[in-house]
Amino acid sequence: MKKVKKFPPPLLTIALASSLSCSVIADDVLLAEKQLLSGLKAIQTLSVDRALEDFNGLSERYPNYKLAQLIKADLLALKAGQKSILDKVHQKNPKSVAKLQDEAVVRWQFSQSDFPNNSAFEQYVLKTAQQPHLVLVSLSESRLYFYERDASGQMQQVADYYISMGRKGGGKQREGDLRTPIGVYHIIDLLPDDTLPDLYGVGALPLNYPNEWDLAHGKTGSGIWLHGTPRDTYIRSPKASRGCVVLNNTAMERLLAMYRLPFETPFLIVDNLNNLQLEQQASNNQEAKDLVLLEVKKWLNDHYIGVDWNSVSVYRYPDEKDLLYVTFPANVENQLVHQYWQRGDNGDWKLVIESQNVNSGKKV
Repeated sequence: MKKVKKFPPPLLTIALASSLSCSVIADDVLLAEKQLLSGLKAIQTLSVDRALEDFNGLSERYPNYKLAQLIKADLLALKAGQKSILDKVHQKNPKSVAKLQDEAVVRWQFSQSDFPNNSAFEQYVLKTAQQPHLVLVSLSESRLYFYERDASGQMQQVADYYISMGRKGGGKQREGDLRTPIGVYHIIDLLPDDTLPDLYGVGALPLNYPNEWDLAHGKTGSGIWLHGTPRDTYIRSPKASRGCVVLNNTAMERLLAMYRLPFETPFLIVDNLNNLQLEQQASNNQEAKDLVLLEVKKWLNDHYIGVDWNSVSVYRYPDEKDLLYVTFPANVENQLVHQYWQRGDNGDWKLVIESQNVNSGKKV
């Protein structure tokens, strides 16, 4: 990966805002997915003409949307009684067709999921500090959830988008394994469009992988970003990157132009959402959270003079048993403290890793 460089934050925002207003960007993202799901539902009910109407509209509006083009061609071939031609095309390009079909399956399954949209947030976010935004990626759903703090100080989900991940899925361990890491990270920089190859689309937000927990457990690799797609592609298949999280360019533009995320914005990447676990925790979830937070707060009061509890964030660390990630501003100006807490056999929480790093305070 290229070395991360610093660029003036406002430049990309101005360039993007000059071409499309944020409201139009938002409408385009919602419209495309709504029309896709409408077409897939029509196929489920064997309403071929209705499905063809949806996919014809999608392919005309987004000519680089390969899934829409494929399904449109399939429907036209079926209507014309040319299934043999359809079979030949699929047999000639089995890998490409399979990847596009995977996207259709993932998107449809997500639309039919019985998980509430905030289930991952409730499962992993115990307490947020005063940061204005939080990003949560659920690999099992191929979905990015975006949260913004409202006027009352509560985090509210304001957007969610389909994403692509590493070709081998989640759970990155070493450099070159083509997996997306699972953990709690932070946005650390902006790489604008004009500094990147077309592969990365309209911009990239690098993350701080490997973090201190990753390094302590021998994980290697670097260059894990949230970025866009090549301009000849509307969106990539569910597992298509070398480990990065990939949005389509329209959604990426919205994050960059509308929200201008501060560096150090929390970026959680989780995998499995356990429905049974959620049900079991439902009755005592808040009580369990309160007990954990009370223990962390007491320790901080005893060991850090003047720490404002409102500036402390606490997360359950994904894919790890009984691990917390805690972060807050250090006494040294423009530095953040990063802590990892693990629960022992006796049930007590113990600090196992602590570090500090510079917090730039800049926005993308």
